[in-house]
Formats: sequence, structure tokens, C-alpha cells
Amino acid sequence: MNAEKQSQPCRQSHLVRRFCSSWRFVSRFILCFALCVALVTVGPTTNVVVAQEDTTIGVEVNGEQLTEKEEIIVQADPAANVTVKTNTPIEFVEIRINGEIWRSYNPDDRSFSRNVTLDLDTDENTVEVIVSADKVSTFTTTITKHTAAPRVQYSSPFTTSIMGAPDNETNVSGGEVTLAGTFHTVSEVERVTIEHTYNISEANETTREFFYIDNPGDSFSQDLLLGTGENEIVARYTDSRGKTNEDAFTLVVDDATDPEINLTIPPVSHSDSVRIQGTIRDNTKLNRVELNRTSNNASDILLLESDTRPDPDRITIDINKQIQLYNNIDSNEFRLVAEDSAGNINKHTFSIKHNSDPQVNITRTTANATTGTLRITGNVSKAEITRVTVETINGSTGDRIDIAREFDVDRPINQVRFDQTLAAGARQTVVNILVTYDDDKQYTETESVFIDEKQTDKTDRGENASEVATDLNNQTNTNTDTTDTMVTDDRVDKEESVSGNKSDSQSDSGGGTTDDESGFLLLGIGGRELFGGIVIVGSSYLLGHWV
Repeated sequence: MNAEKQSQPCRQSHLVRRFCSSWRFVSRFILCFALCVALVTVGPTTNVVVAQEDTTIGVEVNGEQLTEKEEIIVQADPAANVTVKTNTPIEFVEIRINGEIWRSYNPDDRSFSRNVTLDLDTDENTVEVIVSADKVSTFTTTITKHTAAPRVQYSSPFTTSIMGAPDNETNVSGGEVTLAGTFHTVSEVERVTIEHTYNISEANETTREFFYIDNPGDSFSQDLLLGTGENEIVARYTDSRGKTNEDAFTLVVDDATDPEINLTIPPVSHSDSVRIQGTIRDNTKLNRVELNRTSNNASDILLLESDTRPDPDRITIDINKQIQLYNNIDSNEFRLVAEDSAGNINKHTFSIKHNSDPQVNITRTTANATTGTLRITGNVSKAEITRVTVETINGSTGDRIDIAREFDVDRPINQVRFDQTLAAGARQTVVNILVTYDDDKQYTETESVFIDEKQTDKTDRGENASEVATDLNNQTNTNTDTTDTMVTDDRVDKEESVSGNKSDSQSDSGGGTTDDESGFLLLGIGGRELFGGIVIVGSSYLLGHWV
């Protein structure tokens, strides 16, 4: 027992030693671990870096969180929520749309939040959120705004961008305009409606007209006729979903241009009336057209209106007018006056020379004493000719010897050639050339042929079968269309051309002719056709003497 009591303290001492040894080990381990942690965490004083969080920018559009560089499409200006978080105070926050500062804030805090409705342009928009703290951070996104209703980029009578609307008022120089443009829309445009309203101040009246274009495609064009002054236009564009966009504006017609006159006028007329033709045009509206004769201020009103109401039938009018002419050239000067609804006036003055009688030109007359015939050639011109008749009259008895119809048509022409050989009288033969012109008017040209009696005796005996030809340079005219026919008393020398044998000598005494001298003498005389004979006025050179 004593031995057990002595061994018990020894065992306790051994346990204590083992415990102390283990404790020292653990203590050393803990100390080393703590030192390592301290060294890793703190490190040397000059190389210590405190980790910091980056700036965080969040953007929600219509409740949808966006990511950097994301592109979205909206139908209207969207609701947006912008949030910013950073570990340093925020100096300012900017929201930019298409490069322009739209909103700016100075929170002076480490966080920021704001709900806004973005004011976007139509089509593509670049939206940026810029944060300035200890450094600058930027969030960028693209938002495309497609409106529910179609938009129009106008090209006439004014121009706009797709992002702009027409001006409230636009001046135009004339009443004829075209409203045109190109559509920018999500859905296809099904109908264009254009309403034009015009107030007629002088009549205290309002006119309204509508134009409709169905399924126009990508663009449209509509011609409009405006009145002088203000014209109210309302244009509506409806797409396939029933969405409608409307543009309202005023077009002001400021017309400073004179009407345009284009006429076809003959410089000379051979009848007592003439037809003038042409057109008069204005770019707004013609209110008055009248034709004046300047000699007596007589006027013929061709068109007269008193209001500015748009009228498509008054943009251009046709002129087709028959006017009377007088022999006096001063009486045939006219002035055409055209005035538009804005008061612009154009005057056009013109003259027409009146030469009422046809021109008969006898180029050659040939008498054949042997056959007793007379050939006459020439032409008729400067008239609307429907008939030409040539006849011979016995100058002594007034009997008609022969007649021939040279020309006879229903549709008139302005020049006719004649060539007729007719029976002639024994002594004096009168040749009448009767011209029918201008709706059955008649003009008569008269020529007389005298035959020398002695030459006639020789011709009858067959001793001289000569043919006598005379070129006629001048004729005297008789117009049977009027009751008062002027008979001239002018003497005209005529050059005589004789074929056949002629004497080399001519009698020097008392006049007269030798036996070999031609017996035909052609005289242009003035007279009045009486069908019973010819009244001869003036002197004639017969058988070598004036009688």
C-alpha cells in the first residue's frame, strides 16, 4: 500500500508534463497562424491596397432592365428608371439624347435614383447616362421610336425632315400646287385624306373639297388648286392598324405673275372679217378677258368673273373669235386684255391689214384674128376662192360671146391659175374674170380688146393670119360685190407684142397705121358689169389716135 501511495504522485506529474507540452505546441501554432494572417492582411505599410467597388449604372425602360449597348424599339416616349451606385460621392449625373444634354442632376451622394419619361425623336435615338464620381462612367443604349401613326417627310410644295412638321403657314407663287411626300411608318398606309378649305371674303362664303388616295404605297402626290390668299389644308394619313396622323397648315397664294397670252393672228385679211385663235393662261385664275378696238374703244367681253373662288375651268381659256374689219387700217387695231383674280393684267395689241378684194394678175393675152379667138392666162390670189369664171362680151352689142368655168370647188383655196381660149368679137371684145370668194362674194376683173378694122379686112381675106399677143402689166378692177362700184379714169400705157409680119416704117402724119401694122389693141378699163354691155370710162388709143 505504501508503494502505491508513493507511485500515485509520480503518475500525476507525468500527465502534467504531457499537458504542458501539448499546450505549448498549440500556443505556438496559434501564434504562428495569427502572425501569418496579420502579415497577409496588413502587409508592409507602403504596399497596402483597399479593395473598392466599381460604379454601377442601371437603366430600366418600360420596366425592362437594359444592358450596355442594347437596342430596343418603342411605340411612344418610354418611362425610364435610372439608378447609380458608387463608393464615393457622385458629382453629377447627365442623361443625353442624340448628343444633347436632356437632364442633369447633382446628387452629392453615393447613390442616385430617378424616374423619367424620355423625350425621343422619331426613329433611332442614342441615349447615354454619364456619371462623374472619382472617375467617369457611361452607360449607352439605342432606342428606336416608331410612332403608332404614320409620319410624312414632305417634298412639295415645301420640304421637311421626318423629324419635323410643316410650318403653320407657307407662301406659294401660284394656285396650282402639288402636295407630296414620303411615308415613315411601321404599318402600311391604307388611305390619305386631304381637306382643302377656302374662304371667299367678297362673297362671305366658304368652299371645302376633299381628296382621297387609297393604298398609296411608300409615297403620295396630289394636285391642288388654291384660291388667292389663305388656303387651309388638313392632311390625314391612316395605316392598316387604324392609326391616324394629322398635319394641318395654311398655304398662302401670293400671285404676282401676269396672265400669259398666245394668239394666232393673220397679218393680212382679204375679207371683211377674220378669225383670231389662241389661248390665255394664268397660274391661279382668270377673272376678265376682253377684246377692244382701239379706234373707238369698243369692247367685247369674252370672260368676266368677280370672285377669287378656285375654278379649274378658269386656269386656261381658248380664244376663237371672228372679228369685223374695215378698209381703214387705223380701224383694225385691237387690244386683248387679260386680268387674273390677283389683279395682274396683261395687254396684247395687234393690227390686221384689210385688203378685201382678190388680186387678179393677167400674165398674157393672145388674140387670133384668123380663128376669131382670144386666149387669156393668169392667176387669182389673196382670197378664199371657190370659183373662177372667164367670159367674153361683144363690146358693141353687149352680147355674151363665150364663157368658161375655170375652177369650182366647195372648199376654198387661196390661189387659182387660169388659161382659157374663148371666141372673140369682130371689133371690141370685153373679157370678164369673175371670182367667187368669202362665202359667195363676187369680184370681177375686166379687160377690153380692140381690133383694127383694116387689119380685120385683111384677116378676113386670109392675107395675114397673124396671131397678136399682148403682155398686160396693169389692169383696172371692178368689184361687183358692192352696189357702189368705183370706176377709175387712169390711163395706162401697155407694151404691145406682135407676132407676124410688121412694116419697117410707120406713118408720120395724122396718126393711123400702115396696112402691115397690128390691128389688136388691149385696154384695161374701169366699168360696171350690166350684162347688157360695158360702160367705158376714159380715153382709148384707137387707130393711132386718142378717142
